[in-house]
Amino acid sequence: MVATEIDVWLYGSRLARFSSSPTLRGGPRAELEWDASASARWGWGSRILSHLLPIDEGARPHPARVTAWLDGLMPEGRVRDNMAMEAGVDPEDPVAFFAAYGGDTVGALQFVASGRTPGGEGGDPFPLDAAGVAELLREALARAGGRGRSEHLTSSLPGMEPKLGLVREGGTWIRAPRDQPTTHILKVARAADSPTADLVDTEAAAIELARRIGLTTIQAHVETFEDVRCLVVSRYDRVPDAEAPGGLRRIHQEDAAQALGINTRDPERKFQHGRTIPSLRAIAQVLRDDGSRPDRLLALTTLNLALGNTDAHAKNISMLRRADGTVSLAPAYDISMHLHHGHASRVFAMDVAGTRDMDAITGTDLVDEGVAWGLPRRRAARVVGTTLDALRTALGEIDRDVHPGVGADAWRTVEACTDRLRADLR
Repeated sequence: MVATEIDVWLYGSRLARFSSSPTLRGGPRAELEWDASASARWGWGSRILSHLLPIDEGARPHPARVTAWLDGLMPEGRVRDNMAMEAGVDPEDPVAFFAAYGGDTVGALQFVASGRTPGGEGGDPFPLDAAGVAELLREALARAGGRGRSEHLTSSLPGMEPKLGLVREGGTWIRAPRDQPTTHILKVARAADSPTADLVDTEAAAIELARRIGLTTIQAHVETFEDVRCLVVSRYDRVPDAEAPGGLRRIHQEDAAQALGINTRDPERKFQHGRTIPSLRAIAQVLRDDGSRPDRLLALTTLNLALGNTDAHAKNISMLRRADGTVSLAPAYDISMHLHHGHASRVFAMDVAGTRDMDAITGTDLVDEGVAWGLPRRRAARVVGTTLDALRTALGEIDRDVHPGVGADAWRTVEACTDRLRADLR
């Protein structure tokens, strides 16, 4: 029987109940009812769940908002359709989807059957050798291409690329029970004959550069399991905690598209078109409204432009929402180098000072964008300048032999972009 109600737990307490009901057109819509204890713990108006959905026990948020937000936690494309098919639910029904796959989502939310508490229903951890990991990666790839079934993918990870979550413990890979957190995300590389076969390689290098300049905390490397190459990335929304289930504590997050209420079932909605949202200015306002400075968003935007990352859309920018109610920009993730490919788009995901042409955007444009968010010009210039200076230093210090899949053209392109943006500020 398809579930029509699920409870959501966050940081150890029940926060709300999601329910699903048909619309006049026949499609499902999601509704949210706050738990009576939510405001007592978090406070009326708290955005502990979402910027879009502040706690208000006296009023239910509009179903369109709830549906768009919940939809943003789901995988995209064929992955979503095939996972829904395997669970016997409508891919347009997020409540039914998370009744099947909500034990471990991105961030800290846990979805359980109405009236139940999380834990104890996911089975036992299952150690994996290289062949076992390769099998799961092949199944993830098949699912993304619309082929194959698997009983092994039990968590929901947003995005278009085939991926899975696993636990790394003492040098061993482990398939976690469906309600337990994972430590790493494994993203399958594109085919060797693909024009973007080096995407996982440049992502690993970009993440190391971001870590060297203080814009991320995650670790990434490329690894091969039998004949399957993949990017292995540590999760920033999981931290070691001996007292937490599975020895890991979850940290809640939401991406910018969710925070802005954008339904990204159409993947083009992740990108800015004209003056509509998503926009960097709107994301900066979310950070301000939630008590966080947007300086790191400007630094991240500077990094993305210098890297030549055309995929810095609203789902690749997230906010951390911690148990104490504080909000901050999440560490950089899903960043890579694109512009060294001759076929690559040279259009940035969102406007910077009114333009998306990456060849035309200047360092001064980055400063102007920060000023448009309310930053003093001198402070915005300092953020942009120090980010570019730190990146240029990191480019000189990084061990490029650790990233053999990143070609000389990719490194030269990033160096040239960094220097061009920095020269404009002198």
